[in-house]
Amino acid sequence: MVEQVRALAAGGIELAVSIDGDGTDLLLIPGLGASRSVYAPMVPALSERCRVIVFDPRGVGESGVTDSPYTMAQLAGDAVDVLDACAVERAAVFGASMGGMVAQHVALGWPDRVARLLLGCTSAGGAHVVRADPEATRALLGKGARTPEEAYRRACTVLYSAAFQRAHDDVIEAQIRERARHPVGPRVFRAQYEAVRHHDTYDELPRLRMPTLVLHGTEDAVMPPGNAEILAGRIPDARLQWFRGCGHLFFHEDPPAATAAIAEFLG
Repeated sequence: MVEQVRALAAGGIELAVSIDGDGTDLLLIPGLGASRSVYAPMVPALSERCRVIVFDPRGVGESGVTDSPYTMAQLAGDAVDVLDACAVERAAVFGASMGGMVAQHVALGWPDRVARLLLGCTSAGGAHVVRADPEATRALLGKGARTPEEAYRRACTVLYSAAFQRAHDDVIEAQIRERARHPVGPRVFRAQYEAVRHHDTYDELPRLRMPTLVLHGTEDAVMPPGNAEILAGRIPDARLQWFRGCGHLFFHEDPPAATAAIAEFLG
């Protein structure tokens, strides 16, 4: 049975949290504009092996909204507040895309709270980031769209590999409907994106000491694969797991492979 928790974060913001399963504590941090539902393809399998903790970031889904600018340190603090609310001292931490950036800041700022670090489709940021094609970034941000549904439809053209788009239009349409039902406010989206733009952990990553797994799709148009190689090269003894033929949301394209890689890494 899924347990629902409310975590109190900085500024008095309440964060909506779901807990499912039993075993190793595993915190999942959503990415840009995403609610906890983004991990729905993986949670059932992961919850058979782990105590999966996933939350809606501030301003998203059922969590409270704040008008203040966002920083990576603040978003990382929110993740730690979620662990506190769930009475978890140390957890494995997985973040995808922006969530992977937040996970890096959790690991750097609160290393004693992170037993293992899993970084999906993300980057170290800063001057060393391998940038996407500008047109891919425009599509990701839904530039020119008139509705939230249209914006996410444009984003899906780069979030998934071309092969997956051709073969699984039904999956993508379901994701578009989900985002249309629960749109993220433009102010919150901009605040998240500004935090992403200022993310830079390149110089600090070598001081990480927890076991780390970097996961990345080889056809990622949003976060080019070179970013995974940089992360794996900067973090001592990090392992790199490729998902061949998969795009940015590799854990949507091949959930069994993604959950198997995570489960194997967690032991």
